[in-house]
Amino acid sequence: MSRLSPVSEVGPATPSPVRTRAERGRSGGGLPARRAVARWAWRIFRRQWRQQMILLALLTLAVMAAIGGVSAAYNVTASRDATFGTASHLLSYEGSDPAALAASLAATEQFFGTVDVVGRRAAPIPGSANNVQIRAQDPDGAFSGPMLRLREGRYPTGADELAVTDEMAAIFEVGVGDRLALDGRSRSVVGVVENPSDLSDEFALVSPAHQDPPQTVAVLVRASADRVHEFRDPSGRRPVTQERGVDPRNAAAAGVLALTTVGLLLVCLVAAAGFAVVAQRRLRELGMLAALGATEKHLRLVMVVNGAVVGVIAALLGGGIGLALWVVVAPTFESAVGHRVGRFDLPWPLIGAAALLAVLTATAAAWWPARAVARVPIVLALSARPPRPKPARRSAIAAIALLGIGVGCLVGAEQRNPWLIIGGTLATAVGLLFVSPLAIRMLPMVAGGLPIAARLALRDLGRYQARSAAALAAISLGLAIPVGTVVVASASVARSAAAFGNLSDRQLVVRIDRQVAPIVPVRTPAQLASLQAEVDRIAGVLGGATVIPMDIPVHPNSRVESGQDGGESGRPGIDAGWPTGDGNLRSVPLFVATPAQLRHYGIDPASVAAGTDLLTVRGESNLQLSGIRGRGQPLKIQRIDVPGYTSAPTTLITEDALRRFGWQQGRVGWFVEATGALGDDQLTQARHIAANAGLHIESREAPLSLAALQNGVTAGGMLLALGVLAMTVGLIRTEAARDLRTLTAAGATSGVRRTLTAITAGALALLGVVLGTVGAYLGLIGGYWGQLDTLGHVPVVHLLALLVGLPLVAAVCGWLLAGREPAAVARQALT
Repeated sequence: MSRLSPVSEVGPATPSPVRTRAERGRSGGGLPARRAVARWAWRIFRRQWRQQMILLALLTLAVMAAIGGVSAAYNVTASRDATFGTASHLLSYEGSDPAALAASLAATEQFFGTVDVVGRRAAPIPGSANNVQIRAQDPDGAFSGPMLRLREGRYPTGADELAVTDEMAAIFEVGVGDRLALDGRSRSVVGVVENPSDLSDEFALVSPAHQDPPQTVAVLVRASADRVHEFRDPSGRRPVTQERGVDPRNAAAAGVLALTTVGLLLVCLVAAAGFAVVAQRRLRELGMLAALGATEKHLRLVMVVNGAVVGVIAALLGGGIGLALWVVVAPTFESAVGHRVGRFDLPWPLIGAAALLAVLTATAAAWWPARAVARVPIVLALSARPPRPKPARRSAIAAIALLGIGVGCLVGAEQRNPWLIIGGTLATAVGLLFVSPLAIRMLPMVAGGLPIAARLALRDLGRYQARSAAALAAISLGLAIPVGTVVVASASVARSAAAFGNLSDRQLVVRIDRQVAPIVPVRTPAQLASLQAEVDRIAGVLGGATVIPMDIPVHPNSRVESGQDGGESGRPGIDAGWPTGDGNLRSVPLFVATPAQLRHYGIDPASVAAGTDLLTVRGESNLQLSGIRGRGQPLKIQRIDVPGYTSAPTTLITEDALRRFGWQQGRVGWFVEATGALGDDQLTQARHIAANAGLHIESREAPLSLAALQNGVTAGGMLLALGVLAMTVGLIRTEAARDLRTLTAAGATSGVRRTLTAITAGALALLGVVLGTVGAYLGLIGGYWGQLDTLGHVPVVHLLALLVGLPLVAAVCGWLLAGREPAAVARQALT
């Protein structure tokens, strides 16, 4: 590559003209020179691969995370198979008229050809306020295959056989071979089944050939929307129809693409942080190569080949290990998402693209620091000094612009436009990256009053700004993803549980009827006393729980006779709710504020303002009562601060209002609260007592829990951040070995070395958590614009684990692992 003038045999040597790098770049040596440089880069990698093990391991981890994230995101959303199987439409028929039902089914089969009929019948659970569905379904149905799977035993075939889901088996305490009395019939349990597309779907399965008359029938068909629209049943009417619509997995593909894009950007940043250190370590070798005549292209090619090799190895290792881990964790993942997932039902094109783009991003990550190193003057490169940090003003302007664009796109997307979501997410992520140099520049500013070791650590981070900023950006982005996931999961849990759920784990509602009926049957004092005794028995089983009667307001002068509305004779109750705009009320349970109920809630009757009609935890100010609508008489409502469980008596009419409106109290049940959480054995005993007494119990329904997901992503984010820190701090220690030897020669102890490493790791971790949390919340504010109250449910524990736990763990690990220098390094001479 060096071009020297030949020595003249006649006269003195004629010196060659001095050429600039641009002039040398135009000559370049052509393809042979590039091949020679690439071979040299490959030999250097083979000889020094151990020095890049941390970088290779972290890139492999990043590829594993990207492929695992894509696989999980693709499978986290259940498909429509739980309701439609493989059909495109579902037609619903009532079963009250068997002749009309038979005619409709025959007409449907004639019109569509192939159909799959599923009969359904609701049966009461003895001692419970809930029903269970008895489903007559053909295991070999044309379309319903994805809706049914056998877990144990066999499918029912006889008239006195049935199969149950695992939850039903637990509720009724039966197994294969036992008898189960359900819906007035005793059948033998021959198998355990499930809906693999919805594991929370609980039902009993019977043979279609021996089913009781169904209450409703679902007919699965596969046809175009126009074809379904043309169909009419024998009466000339269109049946109630549901369309499968777009598969949620396809809708989730946009989210997967956004996640993959951000993940690959993280890979690029992680690689850039490592390659920046590798480039600095090879700065003297590259300077020598430039002194021999290599062009800037040749110098860049050295690092680019190194990046491509590392990217290919990381893609192969990360892809293989990530897929193997997915197969291992898939069973646990199924229980978390509530449906079965195919081990190899994965978005293979996206996974292939992720592996390919990982190679490309690793190559690009190596090119950027190579570009900077190639422009370092030869003399400065031979001295191995880091380049002077660039001003951060442009970075600040770019950060503000990109964050504004990103949040604006997310606001405009309104959670519907996938391209705006992807663009907004990417712009926000890139904007977060441009903040990193600003944060790194601030570290030396706060180092003034700190001890010498901490001051050196923070100033060294600012000195190597390019390397430190890339590492900080990788940490911030790596933590923004789990922070956003944890916040969204907390919001989802809060919404699904309606803030509180139906009851607490210490409470029961014992009802006389299965539900709070619109008609309250008239019962004698002796009958109520007998039921009260049974409720007291239940309270005794629960360890002496508190029992509070639950009454609702009823019309004293109105009476519905037996046979009307298919129920007992009694007095109609008063509805409470808020207007829906069509003359009806969206009802909420309304109970009487008895002294016992107020005492239980700790409400002093004197604190209730005179003339108050309703006491409620609800936020609606326009609540109405069905018995006084149209009188033009606004209600006086007072808020009470009690837990807002939806099945507990939390909307109360005062006894004064009851007398003023001329209504009476009707007993509908009892509210029972124990001193501690209720166990399964206690609930089982309570249900047995209730079933024998003709009562019905409602207990706490299992709320949506994403704790495993939140804990998993928090731990994963911490591990990823610690991996980036380990790589960065490990390379910093190697790069700063000469400075450490100088400090040791000046009398610094091993404690100083440990403090330097601990402060470096802790500072990067703390800055990364702060920037990642801020970036995640900026993106979520844009995504949930107009629903910002959703973000009010802050996952304090998980955020504190990141904000406090991660810097502390990073500092402790840095302190413990920063032991003595290796002997080979210690023997090097000070230069």
